[in-house]
Amino acid sequence: MGLIGSAAPVQGASRTNELTQTPGVSSPGHPLPPSRRRKPWWRSRGAKLFLALGLPGVAMYALGVMIPLGLAVRYSVSDINLLNGLGDFVGVQNYIDVLTDPEFWGAFGFTMILTVGSVVVANGVGVTLAVILNKSRRSFHVLRSITFIPSVLAGVVVAFIWSTILTDRGTLNVLLGNLGLASLQTSWLGSQLGAQVSVIFVSVWPSIGFGTIIYLAGLQSVPQELLEAASVDGASPARTFRAITWPLLRPALFVTSTMMVIGGFKAYDISVVLTGGGPAGATDTPAFQILRHGFNENRAGYANAEAIILLLVLVIVALVSVALNNRGEKS
Repeated sequence: MGLIGSAAPVQGASRTNELTQTPGVSSPGHPLPPSRRRKPWWRSRGAKLFLALGLPGVAMYALGVMIPLGLAVRYSVSDINLLNGLGDFVGVQNYIDVLTDPEFWGAFGFTMILTVGSVVVANGVGVTLAVILNKSRRSFHVLRSITFIPSVLAGVVVAFIWSTILTDRGTLNVLLGNLGLASLQTSWLGSQLGAQVSVIFVSVWPSIGFGTIIYLAGLQSVPQELLEAASVDGASPARTFRAITWPLLRPALFVTSTMMVIGGFKAYDISVVLTGGGPAGATDTPAFQILRHGFNENRAGYANAEAIILLLVLVIVALVSVALNNRGEKS
């Protein structure tokens, strides 16, 4: 009896410990079976998926973007020589030199005009052509393809095509002479104004196809029920477009404008092929200056300072665009 009586409390305490034990947590002297032990985080399914799919992307982003960006910031505060990799720390002197350089502001001003022209033409002409080509006929499918061709050509190819047209003895001047309009013949790439207009036109030309395709996609996503209801209510096509279609095209406007701004500030190849930045730097761009100062003149610190300033400008423009787009969606 004494043994039985003394064993009962022990069994009760053991039963109480089993009931109050937290699931998945082992108690001293009672380790969990292998199937209930928690796996280290690096052995979880999510970690394995990240290592297999996410890590290569992160590594490529770091090698292709973050590390070069860090090096650019580092070089921008030094007078490093690319030939020997040596240079002294100069602080913000490179940035001061860039911001007080008239050539930089001249190139920046021309790029601003080119960018504004690209945004206006890509959106204005793009939405107009999209409305015209938004038909289901087979002939309109062919016209869409023709419109989109310039936007898939490389900038160098576009510049070479137009260089044969805009030279002094090019196709344009020959055509004007044959039409009896010799008074309109001019050196399209030889004068400052003519070169600027030519570079802007050639740079804007491919953007028309891009804007057209983006707006076509936006038009085809507009619910037909809304258009039919507006037609039943007697709304004119112009009023229907202004009240229903255009507000729904805001995402297309945002995408087109953002891409045109980024492309405008990165303009390089067309200006180089057509005019080489001339005459007298009239068609120079910041991107062209960065490469020339960095490699031709071996002023890597100055060139990296220009690149960082251009990057900050693009970041500010992108943030403003996103803020305006979000405000428009809320309103």
